[in-house]
Amino acid sequence: MVRFLKMRERIFHFVGRHEIYVMAAVRFVIAFAAFSLINSTTGYMNVLSDYPIALIFALLCSFLPAGLMVFLGAVLILLQFYALSPILCLITAMIFIILFCLYLRFSDRKALYAVLTPVLSAFGIPYVMPVASGFFGEPYAVISAVCGEVAFFILKHVNASSALFTSSDETGGTSATITLAVTEILTDQEMYIYLAAFVIAAVAVYCVRRLPVDYAHIASAAVGIALQLIIIGGGEIFLGNIQALIRVLIGCVVSLAISFGIVLMTRSLDYSRVERVQFEDDDYYYYVKAVPKASVKPADRQVKHIHSKHSRSRKNQKGRRTRTDAGQRQQEETLEEQVMREFGERDSS
Repeated sequence: MVRFLKMRERIFHFVGRHEIYVMAAVRFVIAFAAFSLINSTTGYMNVLSDYPIALIFALLCSFLPAGLMVFLGAVLILLQFYALSPILCLITAMIFIILFCLYLRFSDRKALYAVLTPVLSAFGIPYVMPVASGFFGEPYAVISAVCGEVAFFILKHVNASSALFTSSDETGGTSATITLAVTEILTDQEMYIYLAAFVIAAVAVYCVRRLPVDYAHIASAAVGIALQLIIIGGGEIFLGNIQALIRVLIGCVVSLAISFGIVLMTRSLDYSRVERVQFEDDDYYYYVKAVPKASVKPADRQVKHIHSKHSRSRKNQKGRRTRTDAGQRQQEETLEEQVMREFGERDSS
């Protein structure tokens, strides 16, 4: 544990010294992963599907507000869908407008949640985001994760039914495309199960972490992941997707490990040194429980001055000079004593 705390302090110290560049690098990695996911999932417009486009967009998002990342991601999706089907692009734009209204109303400062959620969903671990939403803020911050998950499911269904959208535009016309888009996107029961699990988990994490009990932060992360496993796993069984249970179970286990790591990095408390304080004023009597944060004191460094050969030689020369001076003084004293003795003997004679 001490090694972990020392490593954490080093990381915090490094990030604090280079905060601007570290945050820019984090934004660049997240943005590049999100834009690459969009291009690899769609790829209907060849000009936008090249990696230089994703690289340029990611560089723009590095030093600009995180909300720009969400806006550019939505624009990129709409342009890709327009190359596939203009009607699909229009329907998706209407859905995005509704999502943007929810996002701007409730969680406009959590833009990274909206971008990270589809990226983590591609790796099968989106269950971290509801835990982070309830852990670091108010429960309604999960709206950003919900918006990101809706965008992921839209990309998933359009990618699976791209041939149907192309054929419906050519044969069935506008009505067939609208019917297909509504059927594929808005009637997906699995998506609504995921969204319900995200909201319930975020609210549960927020409530548990505020309880005045020991290890409430760790318990809140475990409760959030467990609720998502129960709700999503039960929903997959209800829908008949038995094979998806293994994927959900593995994703929840990995997400639980990541959540515990987040808790230890940000809310590591030392419950062995809990202090309870009582005091009162004119109106209230207060009972306070103070839990200190786990930390490591910086090591006392003793600086030793190591002298060079030149300084040592100078010291040796000084020592030799002092020794020669002392020898000369002794010789002078002996000569004076001999002279005094000679004068004394002459006087006596």
